[in-house]
Amino acid sequence: MYVSQQKSDAIQFWVLNIASFFGQLSIAMVNLALVYHLRRAFSLGADQIGVAASITTATYLVFCLLGGKFTVHFRPRHLVETSLVGMAIAVLLFVSTKTLSIAYLALVFYGAFMSLLWPQIEGWFSRGKEGAQLNHVTNAFNFSWSFGVGVSSYIAGILVEVSTTTPFYVAILMFFLVFLLLVITSALVPGIRAVQSEHADNKENGREDSSTPLRFYAWVGIISLYSGMSVILTIFPLYAQDVLKISESQTGLLLLVRGVATCVSFLALGKLEFWHFKKRYIFLVQLLFGVLSLVAMGFSSPIPFAIFFLLFGILFAFAYDQSMFHGASGSVNRSGRMIIHEVLLTVGTILGAVVGGSVYEQLSFSKVLLVIGNAAIILVMIELLVAFFIERNRITGK
Repeated sequence: MYVSQQKSDAIQFWVLNIASFFGQLSIAMVNLALVYHLRRAFSLGADQIGVAASITTATYLVFCLLGGKFTVHFRPRHLVETSLVGMAIAVLLFVSTKTLSIAYLALVFYGAFMSLLWPQIEGWFSRGKEGAQLNHVTNAFNFSWSFGVGVSSYIAGILVEVSTTTPFYVAILMFFLVFLLLVITSALVPGIRAVQSEHADNKENGREDSSTPLRFYAWVGIISLYSGMSVILTIFPLYAQDVLKISESQTGLLLLVRGVATCVSFLALGKLEFWHFKKRYIFLVQLLFGVLSLVAMGFSSPIPFAIFFLLFGILFAFAYDQSMFHGASGSVNRSGRMIIHEVLLTVGTILGAVVGGSVYEQLSFSKVLLVIGNAAIILVMIELLVAFFIERNRITGK
């Protein structure tokens, strides 16, 4: 069957976005259900749940770093397909066991297989694209996965009320459906099937690097904002259950506010270019996040937290976009840059879960917000000093 290159590119665009939506929907469902399942099935405290939730992210980080030099030699669709099957099997092992050590081992495998998913999809869809075209595809991808997170929070909350195991089985089913989508479309569309490894593509097209140093500031932002995201997804559900005394479905609805805000922001950012290559917007987003976290220390009911999640969702979208766009712009090693992006957001996730869980267990949720808020503001101050000295040296020629 003949398919034109333009039509092949369009099909690939939609397939990757659909895969990203359902893939992240499944992953986020597992992550939220994990918190409740570890508490009910294994009677773990908040600090222990924070550590357990970080097993996957820590393993993900390690395997992203270890695999960076090898994955460039494989076709991205093969790595993504392997990832989906591996994650499904790991989740099945986790939900089937009653032994905590085996559950931890399943989380290790889950993180390892996940390391083959996002850097490859991100490098795949952004390959060879710059400027407005890069902004378009990155924000389409960002909308897809963030919509999956937002929807999953509410769905997982409802499913957890049925059983803490139900979300895991639903996620397993979706992993296999996404796998089948990729296999079938790859068989029917030669353009997708023909996508080479990144190493072969760079060698064939003779691409040259022209990266922007703004990526370093944006990478600090993704660590900061992802620590907040980790607290929201890992610690807040416990706080909502312990202190706010609201149901899992109501907690899911609150988290949905954040998801919707992020999705709408990604759509808007995909059509706006004022923030491209402007470091003042990178600093502003991080500063506003710090201030917002400190203000939220005084919240003690669902409505104010809904407002907090709304504003956080907007700032999170900005920080994520800034990291991905400035990291990919001008780079020939897209999957490598996306690995760095994923590693840094993973570092933020681990910091948020471990530090947040420990502070919450010993003190309170308001103190968790105090820590991440002050940390964000301190990081911005350091970045501003670095930017000032770099600019001064540029002007003086030193």
